[in-house]
Amino acid sequence: MEYKLSYYIFFSNPVDGLGSRVVYSTKSSKTVLITKICHEFLINGLIDQIPKSITQVLIENGIVVNKNENEFESIIDENIESGKAEDGILYEVIQPTAMCQLGCYYCGQKHTKDYLENDIIDKIVERINLKFRVGNYKGIYIGWFGAEPLMGLPQMRHMYNKLKESINDDSVKIKGKVVTNGLSLKEGIFNELANELYIDYIEVTLDGAQEYHDKHRYTKSGGDSFDIIYGNIKKIILSENYKNSKCKIGIRCNVDHQNVDGVIPLINLLAEDGLHDKIESLYFMGIYSWGGNDAQNGSLTKEEMAMMRLKWEVQKIKLGYPVSLVLHGRKTNTCIATSTKSEMYDAFGNIYNCTEVSYADFYDGTSYKLGNIKEDHKKVFADKPHNDWFQIVRGSDKYPCHSCKLLPVCGGSCPKAWNENNPPCPPFKYNIIKEIELKYILRKTPKENLNEKLDQFVMAFKPEDFKRIGK
Repeated sequence: MEYKLSYYIFFSNPVDGLGSRVVYSTKSSKTVLITKICHEFLINGLIDQIPKSITQVLIENGIVVNKNENEFESIIDENIESGKAEDGILYEVIQPTAMCQLGCYYCGQKHTKDYLENDIIDKIVERINLKFRVGNYKGIYIGWFGAEPLMGLPQMRHMYNKLKESINDDSVKIKGKVVTNGLSLKEGIFNELANELYIDYIEVTLDGAQEYHDKHRYTKSGGDSFDIIYGNIKKIILSENYKNSKCKIGIRCNVDHQNVDGVIPLINLLAEDGLHDKIESLYFMGIYSWGGNDAQNGSLTKEEMAMMRLKWEVQKIKLGYPVSLVLHGRKTNTCIATSTKSEMYDAFGNIYNCTEVSYADFYDGTSYKLGNIKEDHKKVFADKPHNDWFQIVRGSDKYPCHSCKLLPVCGGSCPKAWNENNPPCPPFKYNIIKEIELKYILRKTPKENLNEKLDQFVMAFKPEDFKRIGK
C-alpha cells in the first residue's frame, strides 16, 4: 500500500539540539517526536524510504495515511454521521427563566420576570420523552442555561421530577449541567443540584479579580457582584461535600481590554485560596458580538488573545493547576445547531436549535425560532438553521474551514457567527505551533527545572509566533 503525509498535521519548530520536531495530527489528536531526517523525508514525499517500523508508528498516529484517502471527505462524513446518531445520550437545553440579576454590558439578552409555567413544562417533558423513546437513547443530559437558571430553581425542580416521572425507568440516568452567574449558588443549593437534580458540572463566570470583574459583571442596579460570587464558590469548593461530590465547578473568564489586566490576579487568587487544584477548569474567552451588540469591538485581537491565553496557561501550570498533556481532541459537532436532535426551550416555550438567540430582539422573525412548544410539542423540524453546516463546508470554499488543517478539532466553530460575518476561529488557529511546543516542554522537562523552562518559553514569544494559520 502506498502512503502520503496527512494534510491535517502540524510540525513544531526544532525542539532540541538535534533538530527533532513534534508532529501533531488533528485527525487523531496524537503527537509523535520525529528526527530531523524523518521530518525531511516526510516533507519531501520520501515516505517509502522511511524504515517500516517508524512508518507503522506514523500510520497508527494518523501522521501518514493511505495515498488514496480523501481525508477531507472522511472528516465531513464522520461529522455528519455523528450528528445523526440515535443512541447514547439525548442532550437538551432548557432555560427555566428569562430573568437575571446582572446587567453585564456585553450580554445580548433582554431580561424579563418570566418563568416556565406548568403547562409549558408538561409540553417540554412530553417532547423530550417522545424524542427519547424514538431515538432509543440510554440517558438524558440537560443543559440548564439562562438568563440566570438558578432564579428559576423551582421550575428546574418541577421539570426534573416531571421528566423522571415521564421516563418511569430507574435505569435511565437524567443528569445535567448548569451555567450560572453564581450569585444564588449557595452551599445548600449546590448540594441540592448535585444530589437531587444530578448536576455533574456547574460553570460560573468570573471576569478577572474583583475590581475588574465588578466593572464587567454588575447587578441591574449597578452594584458589585464579585464578593458574593467568589464567596459562594470558595465556601463550596473547600467543603467536604464538594470533595465527595460527583459535581464539579468550572470557571469561565470573559476577556476584553477592560479586564485583561485582571486575569493574572484571578489566576493567582484561586491558587492562594487553594481552589486551583479543586476546580474542574479555568478557561478564557474573548468577548464577541451577541445579538448584534458589537461587543467584540472592545476585545483583544485574535493574535493578542492567542498570545495572552498561552501566557495565562503557563501561569496556571507554574502555580500547580491541573494540566493535560493532550492537545485538542476530535470535534464532530460544533454545538446543538449542527446536531440533528438537540434543541433548546426558553421560558416562553419557544423552541430553538441555538443557545444564543433567545431573549434577543435581534433574532426576532428569523428562522432560529423553530416554533413554540404549545403548538409544536410533537412536531419534527426537518429544516433547522445550520443543520447543513458540514454540507456547506463540503460543497463550498466560502468559509476557510474548507481548507483549514484544524477542521477536525474545531469543526468550524460557530456557524451563526460565520453567517453574521464575525469569524469565530479559536485562539489555537493563531498559536497551535506554540501549544505543541508547550506540551513537549511539559512532557520532557524535569519538575525541578520546569518553571525556569516555562519562563524561557514565554520570554521568547514573538508577534510572528501568533499569526493566523491558513486563510
